[in-house]
Amino acid sequence: MMLLSLLSYVDRSVLAILSPTILADLHLSVTQYGYAVSVFSICYMLANPIWGYWIDRRGLWVSVLVAVSVWSLASGSHALMLGLGGMCLARGLLGFGEGATFPAGLATVAETLPPERRSFGLGLAYSGGSLGAALTPLLITPIAIRYGWRPTFLLTGLLGFLWIALWFVLRATGIFHTKASAARPLLSVATNRWNRNLFATAAIYGLGAAPLAFGLYAAPLYLSRVLHVSQASLGHLLWIPPAGWEAGYLFWGQVADRRNARSLRNALNPTRPTILFTCFCVAGFLITLAPRAAASPYPVAATMLIFFLQMFIAGGFVVLSLSDGMAHQPRQSAGLLAGVAISSWALVTGILIPILGRFFDHFEYQRGFWLVAALPVCGMLLWKLLSDSTYSSTAFSE
Repeated sequence: MMLLSLLSYVDRSVLAILSPTILADLHLSVTQYGYAVSVFSICYMLANPIWGYWIDRRGLWVSVLVAVSVWSLASGSHALMLGLGGMCLARGLLGFGEGATFPAGLATVAETLPPERRSFGLGLAYSGGSLGAALTPLLITPIAIRYGWRPTFLLTGLLGFLWIALWFVLRATGIFHTKASAARPLLSVATNRWNRNLFATAAIYGLGAAPLAFGLYAAPLYLSRVLHVSQASLGHLLWIPPAGWEAGYLFWGQVADRRNARSLRNALNPTRPTILFTCFCVAGFLITLAPRAAASPYPVAATMLIFFLQMFIAGGFVVLSLSDGMAHQPRQSAGLLAGVAISSWALVTGILIPILGRFFDHFEYQRGFWLVAALPVCGMLLWKLLSDSTYSSTAFSE
């Protein structure tokens, strides 16, 4: 699952990393680029609960096989882009296929790990995304500079089919054991999977993790336009924000597991991470200092430090929100929980990136930073409003 999430972020990160070169080559504006990101986000948003439901009903192996096949073809098709229409079509297909990634990861964690290890396991499974986002600039930029951006996308498509070969090896050797999930009946009404806590998790995940969208899609353009970092130099810098994201997954996963283990020892329902979410919201306003960092004696280093910390905090939102969600949902709905939560993040991303693109086109960077910082606060307020502390499912603790 870690390799799966790594592959997904390699495929989705290439366009962002090479965006200065691609936009210039195709004569597109940042606003138009934002539209293409929105198409990806909308398709990704719609696909996540669909794949999550299908994984819950039919199992991981076939669902993931189909999904990776779709998105690998879509990734390679980016090499054929001639304008905005081709970019939107390729991004849409990529977003639909990649919708299976994180529902599959959460379903695997729910089925294979005990409650006191699931948060770190979730962080490990999802950390492939941040690791892929960190490694992609270092690996892809030299290839794109030497061979061009079109062959680079063909390479990413090939990587997807290599992963599929590994998936078949796991099945053939018996390392991957299929379970009875394929014959799993529909959940009864009594399990109440569509409850207030599901939507509370979606709110805190979607808005709390919004800074991840900035780090993935807007940071390369900010570095290029404001700090005048070249395309070649971007490859040496863009691993830093995802490294903060990776550290956030693993660090906050350990924190969440300790909280869950303490609750289990004391035979208590899991406590809601209200204080941690509040601290994350306050710390998230660090990003509003980016314009001052750009005017400092060491503008690039100071800006990258801010972006690193912002992604570290956003990683905490992801792990803790899903950890809290798992504690209040039936285990059989793990795929749906992840699908709905990640769909909310995709929806926020689809709205946010075109707005940031418009701000960037008009050199209104400070307004963009304040918007990014305010979204987690909105997510926290919605989470408090929607959470139902009287409902607690023991299914995830079995």
